[in-house]
Amino acid sequence: MYINRIFPNANFGRAFTTAEKKQYKEIINRAKKELNIQDTTAIIFDFNVPSEKGFNTGIGTTFSDSAYKLGEFLKTIAGINSIQLQPQGKVSAANTSPYSGTNYAFGEHIIDLKKLTSPKYASLLTTDDIKAIDENYPANKEQREFKTDYEYVLGPENGIQNKLLNKAFSVFTANVEAKEDKAVKLNKEFTDFKTKNADWLEKYALYTILSAEYGTNDFRKWNELDKNLYSKKKTSERQREQRIAKIIENHKTEIGFENFKQFIADKQQKESKKTFNSNDIKLYGDCLIGFSQSEMWGDIDCFQENLYYGGPDPNCPETNNIQTWGLPAVDYTTLGKCDETGDISKLGEAGKLLYNKYSAFFKRYDGIRVDAAWQFATPFIYQAVDGNYEEVKQPEINYTIFNIMKAAAKNASNKERPIDNNAIMLELVGLSAGKSREMTLNKYPHLYTTAYAEYDECPAKFLEKGYKQGNFYAGVGCHDNDSLIKMAKDTTKREMHTDGIKQNYHFNFNNLAYNAPEYLAQTQDEKTEEDFRNAKFAEIFTSFKQFFTLPDMFGMEQRINISGKSDKNNWSVRIPSNYEEFYYKNLAKGRGLNLPKVLANAMKMRGITNNNLIEKCNKAAEILRSDGPMTEKDANTAKAQGLLKDTLA
Repeated sequence: MYINRIFPNANFGRAFTTAEKKQYKEIINRAKKELNIQDTTAIIFDFNVPSEKGFNTGIGTTFSDSAYKLGEFLKTIAGINSIQLQPQGKVSAANTSPYSGTNYAFGEHIIDLKKLTSPKYASLLTTDDIKAIDENYPANKEQREFKTDYEYVLGPENGIQNKLLNKAFSVFTANVEAKEDKAVKLNKEFTDFKTKNADWLEKYALYTILSAEYGTNDFRKWNELDKNLYSKKKTSERQREQRIAKIIENHKTEIGFENFKQFIADKQQKESKKTFNSNDIKLYGDCLIGFSQSEMWGDIDCFQENLYYGGPDPNCPETNNIQTWGLPAVDYTTLGKCDETGDISKLGEAGKLLYNKYSAFFKRYDGIRVDAAWQFATPFIYQAVDGNYEEVKQPEINYTIFNIMKAAAKNASNKERPIDNNAIMLELVGLSAGKSREMTLNKYPHLYTTAYAEYDECPAKFLEKGYKQGNFYAGVGCHDNDSLIKMAKDTTKREMHTDGIKQNYHFNFNNLAYNAPEYLAQTQDEKTEEDFRNAKFAEIFTSFKQFFTLPDMFGMEQRINISGKSDKNNWSVRIPSNYEEFYYKNLAKGRGLNLPKVLANAMKMRGITNNNLIEKCNKAAEILRSDGPMTEKDANTAKAQGLLKDTLA
């Protein structure tokens, strides 16, 4: 056992040396092969991502170098093959939910400002610009490591993101006029981007301009012409063209700036995907069920007036047992037809809208997670009148929307990047999901969380219900669940889940204990909670495909979101910049994903009797659970000094 002479007062999980890490990878890969693991994916919101030290702007982004390093860490330590990126659309300081954002327009908050200092971006900013944001942060810097500060980043008066992007745009415009080589080259890319994305880019920019003019983004409060500018039913083509020309003439700079931000975000997204893919990590995008207000305004004839997507929920008595999502509902009477062959020639206006949306997602990502996919078969639509909420029944849809989605995937696929049904993951958690499950069983992979195992939602039960391994993903929880830490503290829920695991897998919980002194020194309650957390992680690895959130993987107690409720802590939890130290520190407390321990027990749950491999996994797990050096660098130093005795060798 390593005696921590470098950090005598610290209590950190023991990191692997560089040599051990290579052995660890081999052990993990062997265990995953034994379990026939096909895909392990991390659920990541951009705001989860840690910042590079000295460049903390108050929010994270998957477009950053810090995200790529995190991805490498997750691949090595947690064995991921893919990342489920959560919605990356535009949000505001007032409404931070990524699920109420845009489908086409990226949020400027996820643009990596540091990249704008590089020659590839014509050196539009300086490193001092970014460092100043970090140094001059007016609030608690320690808290900023763990919580996103949307007001600082996106606040209407002093939002630093738009301030620096505005500066970058001014430098870009001036340098293009001065014919500076790098700016001219970047401008050619910009021009090409505007041409290829003209169908949605104009609408998005004009909506932004008019929202500022009217002082509200609720277009229903605008005058009749502007409110219905893109309605073929209420506005003539001549009226539309004249009004658009006038807006563009009066707001060239503002429109140029909005287009510029979307160009930069698009460029960074493409680079991000290329970098992750080069490390054999696929990126799945989260395709929203709904559309933003700006997208509704731009295709207003495709939506039902004053009707919205929601969901039945007995925990929302104040809104007549309805989750009031506030997302405009598509007019399903204008879907048109699309059969299984993917023939889109008979699509109606709403059908074309959905086809274009899915096509955009398949071009950006390696696959998609379809948000609230049960809405495609049994849509739950409600109306709100004078504070009263009522469900409005909808016509049967059957397979039309699934066929539209499949057609978009087929047309985006090619030899270099094939997209099949496995790249279309359906979220089917909800009280109305029954029919959708039956319709798509073993046709597309479904996403489930074992947080609801009291309702028999766990891998063993899904196999009994007719699912085939590889046709569903299992996760301990998602963004709408309590953290695994909190779940373990709920005695009633913990006992219910524990009984289920024992019955479903004939599993002996004694297998979850460690020999590490740090584990043995705990109270019985602490041991029970830790054993439960490891059992829940092991349960999802009995499936061929699984996912986890970053807070659960890092052993954090914070919840990402309280579904259907407004809470100041929603959509804000971050992983700190010293995440390697943070991870090992939490492992020493019995928190977080100790992957070799989890894989060893998943093999036992599945009845796999490779005792030699299980023993190797347990040995690696004991090292991770023990006290010792907190980084790979420190572990190498300790090894060189002869202080490490328990190694994988």
